[in-house]
Amino acid sequence: MLPPEPCGRAPRGFLKNVDFPLDRTGGSSYNTTVRGVSRTISYPGVAQLVARMVRDHEAVSSNLATRTNEKALKTQVFEAFLQLLRAKCGVLSCVKTPSVHKNVHNSPKSVDTSERIGVSMATVKENKKNGKTISFRFTVCLERDIRGKQIRKTTTWAAPTDLTPAKARKAAERAADAWEEEVKAEYQKQKKLGSAYRLPPDKRRDDFVSFVNDTWFVLQIRGENDKPNTIAFYKNMTRIISEYFKGSVLQEISPVDIQKYLVYLRTEYKGKLGKPLSAKTLRHQYGTLNLIFGYAEQQEMIAQNPMRKVNAPKKEKKPVDAMTKEQAERFFKLLPDCPMDFHCIMQLLITTGIRRGECMGLQWGDINEREGTMRVERSVAYTPESGVVISTPKTTNSIRTIPLMASTVALLQKYRKRMQAEHPNTILKNAFLFPNKDDVFLPRDPNSVTRRVKRFMKNNDFPDLSPHDLRHSCATLLLSQGADIKSVQEILGHADASTTLNFYVKSDLQQMKSATEKYAAAFNL
Repeated sequence: MLPPEPCGRAPRGFLKNVDFPLDRTGGSSYNTTVRGVSRTISYPGVAQLVARMVRDHEAVSSNLATRTNEKALKTQVFEAFLQLLRAKCGVLSCVKTPSVHKNVHNSPKSVDTSERIGVSMATVKENKKNGKTISFRFTVCLERDIRGKQIRKTTTWAAPTDLTPAKARKAAERAADAWEEEVKAEYQKQKKLGSAYRLPPDKRRDDFVSFVNDTWFVLQIRGENDKPNTIAFYKNMTRIISEYFKGSVLQEISPVDIQKYLVYLRTEYKGKLGKPLSAKTLRHQYGTLNLIFGYAEQQEMIAQNPMRKVNAPKKEKKPVDAMTKEQAERFFKLLPDCPMDFHCIMQLLITTGIRRGECMGLQWGDINEREGTMRVERSVAYTPESGVVISTPKTTNSIRTIPLMASTVALLQKYRKRMQAEHPNTILKNAFLFPNKDDVFLPRDPNSVTRRVKRFMKNNDFPDLSPHDLRHSCATLLLSQGADIKSVQEILGHADASTTLNFYVKSDLQQMKSATEKYAAAFNL
C-alpha cells in the first residue's frame, strides 16, 4: 500500500474527538521508502504528522510477519499523537475526551483529561426498594494496581427526605462531586508516599504501628466507612494492637508472634474495667489483624499474610437474651406508667425491632399515621471524637418501611399533640421524635436510651436487657405468634434470613413443647 498523500486533516474516522486548528504555514518534510519506492513528502502542519504515523504503521502492518493488531495500532498512534501535540502546542486542552462520569440521568459531562489523570469521575447509581429511591451509591475508579486490578472507591449517600426525586438526584450529583474531590486528593497524597512500595518485601523495614494507624486505618477504615460506630470499633481494636506491637517491623512479624499476642489477650490483658477480654472480642482482634496483614500483602509490602498460619480463637456460643411471653405481658402493663417519650421509645423498640440509633433518628415526617407505617432511613450514633452524629443505617437493607401496630399509632398521635403544644411554632415534619433538651431538630444521644432501659429493667426485676435485646425479643415474639421468617427478616432489615434465625431468635421450652405436640398430633403419635 502506498503512503497517503499529504492532506489538510487527519485520516477519516480516526481521532473524531480531536479539534485543533491546522497549521498550514510551517512546513516539514519527510523522506521514506516503502516497497522499493522512495518518496519525499512535505507536511505543512500537526494534522499531517498524524497522517505520517498512520502511513508508517500501515506500511509495517502490510507485512504478514509483522502485522499489528488494529486496535493496538490505533492506541499507539493516539499516544504518539498526544506527545507530538504537547511538543508543538504545549497544551492538552485542545483534546476533547468524553468523560466516564454519568449522573443519574445518564448524561455525560465533558472534562479536561489533564485534570483527572488516574481518577475517573464519580458514577451515581440509585438504590431502589419497592420502586422508590432509598439511597445513592457513588463509585470512583482509580488507577490499576500492580496486578492490573481496577481500584475502586465506593460510598452510599442518603438524600434528605424532604426533597423531590428530581432535587434528590441533583443533590446526589453535587454530593458525588464533593466526595470525588476528597477521594482524588487522598489518592494523590498516597501516590506521593508510594515510592517506597517499589522495594521488594525482603528489602523493606516498615514500622508496623505507623502502617496500621497512618495507612491501613486511614485508607481502609476511614476511607471506606461513613459509620461512626464502625470507625470507633476499629480504632479501639488498633489501639490494643499498637500497644503490644510498638517498635515492631511489619515484615518481621511472624505467625508465632501473632499467636503469642492472642495468648496474651486471653490470659494477661485487662480491659478498661479490669476484666479479661471476651471470646467475641478475641475473634474481633483476630479478624482485625487478618484485615491489616491482608492489606499489606495486597500492596506487596509483605510476601505472605502470616494470619494464614494462625489458628482463629474458638467461637463462644452465647445464648440470646430475649423476653419470654410472660415477661413481655408484664412489660407492656408497666409502660403506661412511664413518661410518655420513654413509653414511645420502649414500645417502638419491642414492637418494631428497630435499633436504638434508628429510633433516635426518627423524624415526624417518617411516621405515616394514615397508612400505619414508619420509614427508617437514618441512624444516630455517639463517639467521643464527634459527639452525636447523624448517618445512614447500618446497611442498605436497613433502610426500610415497617408496619406499626394500631396501639403504637394511637400512642404516637397522643405524643405528637404534646410535642406540638410544647413547640407551637415548630415545623414538626423535620423535627425528631426524641430530640435533645435544647433543640427539636437535634437528636438525642443513643447512650441515654441504654441507661434508661437498663434502669427500668433493674427497677422492675427484669433480666438485664439492653435496647438491642429488645430487638431480639421482638423477633422471638413475632415468630412465636406465627409470623413467617421472611416477614421478620424484612422488619429487622436483615439481608439474609440466616442472620435472623441464628442471632435474633430464641425458642423457649414452652415453644419447643408446643412444636413437639403439633408434630405428634399430625401423625397420631
